[in-house]
Amino acid sequence: MAQEEQLFGYLKRVTADLQRAKGRIAELENRDHEPIAIVAMACRFPGGVTTPEDLWNLLTTATDAITPFPTDRGWNTP
Repeated sequence: MAQEEQLFGYLKRVTADLQRAKGRIAELENRDHEPIAIVAMACRFPGGVTTPEDLWNLLTTATDAITPFPTDRGWNTP
């Protein structure tokens, strides 16, 4: 009888742990579905890109936007 009570106590603890784990898993899965709000955006890219729309246009047209290094930033470049 003592063994059965021990087993029952163990099973109760394991069941409680599993329920907590199940709740934590559900919490983590639901966190990935929270809405995202973009409140600001800035970009600084070569090729005259000043807006997100300009960047998208540059990408969709596969335009080459490589420019020389700026000379007004104090960089020592060969």
